[in-house]
Formats: sequence, C-alpha cells, structure tokens
Amino acid sequence: MKNEPLLQINDVSRKFGEICVLNRLSMAVRRGEIFGLLGLNGAGKTTLFKCILKLINTDEGSILYDNKPLEVPVIHEKIGYLPEFYLPPGELKAREYLRLLSMAVSGPKPDVDALLQKTDLDPHKLIGDYSRGMIQRLGLAIALLKSPEFIILDEPTLGLDPLVRLRLLDWLRELNAQGKTILLSSHDFSQVEKICQRIAVLHEHQLRYIGPLADFLEQHKVNSLEDAFLKEIGGINA
Repeated sequence: MKNEPLLQINDVSRKFGEICVLNRLSMAVRRGEIFGLLGLNGAGKTTLFKCILKLINTDEGSILYDNKPLEVPVIHEKIGYLPEFYLPPGELKAREYLRLLSMAVSGPKPDVDALLQKTDLDPHKLIGDYSRGMIQRLGLAIALLKSPEFIILDEPTLGLDPLVRLRLLDWLRELNAQGKTILLSSHDFSQVEKICQRIAVLHEHQLRYIGPLADFLEQHKVNSLEDAFLKEIGGINA
C-alpha cells in the first residue's frame, strides 16, 4: 500500500576502524515514492547504500524490507542498483553484455533492445569506447534489467549532458508512475527538487533531517534546496 514503509533502516551504525561513517541512522523510504538522500562527500551515503545491499555489514541496527529482515535473495530479486562509478567490461558490446547479464534474471526475460533504445546507447559499439556519460546510462540499464520494484541510484546523472539528464528525469518519473520506488543520492539539488517528494540530509555521519522537501525549504525560509541544505549544515549563515 502506498505511503507505507518499504525500506526501513533502524539505528544502523558502521565504523571503518576507529572512524564512524554511520551513527545510529534511522529512516524509512515509503512504497511508491522518489526519495532523495543528500550529503557532502564522505557523509556516508554510499556506505548506507552498500549496507542496504549487503555489500558490507552493519555494526549495529537492522534493515527491513516490506516489514521483514532484508535478505540477499530479496535484494537479487527486487532491488536494482546503479553505483556512482560503474566500471563495466570494455571488451564487450552493450547488447552482448546486457544479454549475458539477462541470463541470470529469473522470470520474464528483459527486453534488452528496449533498454538500449531507452538509454540511447549504440548496441554495436565496444563499451571500452563509451564516454563516461554513456557508461552511466549503461549502468542504469543494468540496474533496471530485472524490472526491480525498488531502485537505488548513487549519483545517477554523473557525467550526463543537460539533454540526457532531462530525459533521465523523465524516465525516473515514468518508472515511479509505474509503481517503482526510487532512492537516489545526488549533488545536483535542482534535479532533486524536480523529482523527489521527500528527502533526508546526512551530515557528519548523522541524520539531520528527514521529511517532505517543501517542509525543509519552509523550515529554512528559502526557495532553493541548495540554500536550505547549506543552512542546515552551517555552510551559510541563517
């Protein structure tokens, strides 16, 4: 049911040695929303994503999906992920690579050609000859290969030109309208403003705000998300 929590993060902490990267973090992403995670470099956004995906373990706390402990089979079946710096094999062509990966998808097989068309990628060109933006678009196609119900995107517009960024935002809206839940991080605040209903702000490894984007702007008496964020973390005077 929409507005119910789909992903719940409860008192999650993670250290690397003596360095605390996540400090008792609690937040929830609701079913059917586009949720923006904001923070400076090193705030812990990517670490949180990796904890959700069980690429690294948490030191404390729990992560629930649909009110149950999140397990690896559920991640493989229901969650798609685009990392910030995706590095696919350069010796393959995009169609070859997607078809190879699609063999591991259970259920209906993905329409590889439709994904290539949607991401505007040349299926006959070696991935090693792709630009940074093209690789990012390929990563998005791979994140959507199994038609996941929950999509995690770490800086999805990295390296994209303005026109492709606009198309990507339209695609994310389209996916959301189809019922997909999307959790994304981005340093492009204008894009977050355009598509996110709610946001969370991570600063110095702690959650500083979670809630509707409009309420965050009202709280800081500004019109732009960037100004509100900077005021929240003390980057500009109130």
